[in-house]
Amino acid sequence: MLLTNNLSVMWSSIIIDELVKSGVIDFYISPGMRNAPLVQSLLQRTEVNLYLGIDERAQSYRALGNAKATGRTSALLCTSGTALANYTPAVIEAKKSSTPLIVLSADRPIELATSDANQTINQVHFYGNHILADNCLGAPTEEICPQVIRNTVDHLIFRSRYPIKGPVHLNIPLREPLDMTKVDISPKYTVKAEQGFKKEFQTKYYPPTQGIGPKAKEVIANIIEKNPKGLLVVGSLPCSLDKEVIKEFIKKLNWPVFLDISSSLKYSYSIEDNIIPTFDHSEVYEKLSSERPTAIIHLGGRTTSKHYYRFLEEFEDINLISVNWSEEKEDPSQNTDFRMVSEVDQFCREMSEIISPSANPIKVNWKEFSTKKCELIDQATLTYPYISKKIIDNIENNQALYIANSTVVRSFDNYLSLTSKKEIDIFTNRGVSGIEGLISSALGCAEAVDKYTTLVIGDVSFLHDLNSLQVVKESNAPLCIILVNNSGGGIFTLLPIAKDKELLPYLTTPHSLTFENAARLFDIKYKQISNTNDFDNEFIKAQSEKETIILELIVDNDSNIDLYNKLKTVKL
Repeated sequence: MLLTNNLSVMWSSIIIDELVKSGVIDFYISPGMRNAPLVQSLLQRTEVNLYLGIDERAQSYRALGNAKATGRTSALLCTSGTALANYTPAVIEAKKSSTPLIVLSADRPIELATSDANQTINQVHFYGNHILADNCLGAPTEEICPQVIRNTVDHLIFRSRYPIKGPVHLNIPLREPLDMTKVDISPKYTVKAEQGFKKEFQTKYYPPTQGIGPKAKEVIANIIEKNPKGLLVVGSLPCSLDKEVIKEFIKKLNWPVFLDISSSLKYSYSIEDNIIPTFDHSEVYEKLSSERPTAIIHLGGRTTSKHYYRFLEEFEDINLISVNWSEEKEDPSQNTDFRMVSEVDQFCREMSEIISPSANPIKVNWKEFSTKKCELIDQATLTYPYISKKIIDNIENNQALYIANSTVVRSFDNYLSLTSKKEIDIFTNRGVSGIEGLISSALGCAEAVDKYTTLVIGDVSFLHDLNSLQVVKESNAPLCIILVNNSGGGIFTLLPIAKDKELLPYLTTPHSLTFENAARLFDIKYKQISNTNDFDNEFIKAQSEKETIILELIVDNDSNIDLYNKLKTVKL
């Protein structure tokens, strides 16, 4: 519906209409006045999902979680000034994790922005190289045809999806009146604007087919044939990829596989499937060193394990083939021999057609080793390894799991089930591995998928995103928040730097807080848990009831360190 009250309202309705025609239906709105015409235009649409939130940073991560879950471009809408600055951390994460977003920032017109008027900053090219594209057409004027507005929107949405996915920015200066006050617009301009609403779209983009060239196929097939003792590594993957195609390639290749937690494939397998349980254990590392693969195919982005990259640096003679659709270098070991720029599922689909399974792959019996580790974990008190193991053991099939950074993600990365297999959509913010915005990211994911979503988060990350509990409470999407509280940044106590007792408090930021009052403030169901039996029961209950709840797990850091030290002693 074209709004014709004034130019600011008309331009806003054109922008929103073309966004919807481009497939943008999820809009995360932050409060303000300058963006009122854009909000007014959204209120005329019945096919959009509108999410209102007070804090811009929380809203941006909420949109990020939605886009990670759906693969669609999510839209952020804010007023002028510092509002769009609060989106910056999520924009950076979106760029590094190839997640499509569009920031729609309302702005004062140039004559106000350059005269130090209230709530003005320079918003043009604001995000620099942290976005894929941006544009600003200036304040509404009849000198710019409506189709220019539309194809500008179309191009930005295209850039958010191709050649790689990521964030884009449309800055929108709007002059007053910002309400529905009537200001005459020429009939000729109104007719031109109305024509766009009758069209299916202004500019339709068709990207080129993203296949693998014949020469590249020949090179990779030849490497696979000549290296039966190979290793397949699957790093970070978006959940929108076709997992079944990747699984078929894994089966066809018949090499041992290391699955990073952020691949979302780790728990589709068990230790019985020739899956390497972890790279972060000295016994595993030494075994792989002695049974060294002659070639590695690495699918997707970075792995959580830094020891995998240490392995590549130590054995630089290994033929390393990296496969991912990304503009990033993605080569922490500096040893990649061949880089296949391709969507991972497309690569797997095409290569599965021409390769033969390895007849004599590397095989290591990890079962006894993993069984010993599982026995130690099952006998332990409430610790990170126990928590991650029991969540995977007890989570229902076809659910979503959002995993925070630091100790949390490493704990999951180190666990592989002995026998059970589950299809779980796993999400992380591993682009830049920040600890902020994780509650809102998980909520955005939960709002986008028809699955009960569990967030596992540490206490410092929880503190960073505390105000997101407001939108968690107001949302219709249920979220189980597993809050692991060990009174500070516990990961540093597991590292060699923990020996520096004077420095350590500045790294761990110790505190004595618990979060029952925070849950009460936002009227969210809450349980505090300090033993393994209660955790098992409450988590299973939460999975059954599928309500929003915070389970705060009180972890003794000394016990946690003790268990990690015991796990290091397990031998093959």
